[in-house]
Amino acid sequence: MKRLIHSLKSQSIGVAALFVALGGTGYAAISIPRNSVGSRQLRNGAVTDVKLANKSIDPVKLNPTMIGASVRAWAAIMPSGRIAASSEPAHTVGWNQPNAPGVGIVGFAHPFPSVRDCFTLANVEGIAGVPAGAGVASATFTAVSPDPAKGGANGLQVLMYNVDGTPGTELPVLVAVLC
Repeated sequence: MKRLIHSLKSQSIGVAALFVALGGTGYAAISIPRNSVGSRQLRNGAVTDVKLANKSIDPVKLNPTMIGASVRAWAAIMPSGRIAASSEPAHTVGWNQPNAPGVGIVGFAHPFPSVRDCFTLANVEGIAGVPAGAGVASATFTAVSPDPAKGGANGLQVLMYNVDGTPGTELPVLVAVLC
């Protein structure tokens, strides 16, 4: 009986401490105004990469003088024009049409921040099943839709060539935009 009374006393102190701790947290949650915590309230190292939402911070926002460029958008495109993989929603327009073989446009969901501060890459090598030296590709900025609200270029015009210089209609392409 003594052990039971002693056990209940020691647990009651623990339960009381738990309610005090949770009560303080609950009070803080309902009494602190929304968006009241700013940079002055944050300690160094308090915000880690695990606590950040995807794509909320990119290397350029952190310190552009220390970084040459970061990949803003990329896509792997099959010869048919189907997007195999991409960094954000992407689509192709007029890919390898009979009147323009070896030419296609890949459009991305968001416009690029500043075309003069960005550059493009396009490559056909490094894709599984494509032999080295199978062809070449180049990409230039373009507006996928004439909608001025989009804010400039949000796509790449891709030109594909076989090694003999003919339009490369059967080449998968990797494209990327670096800013």
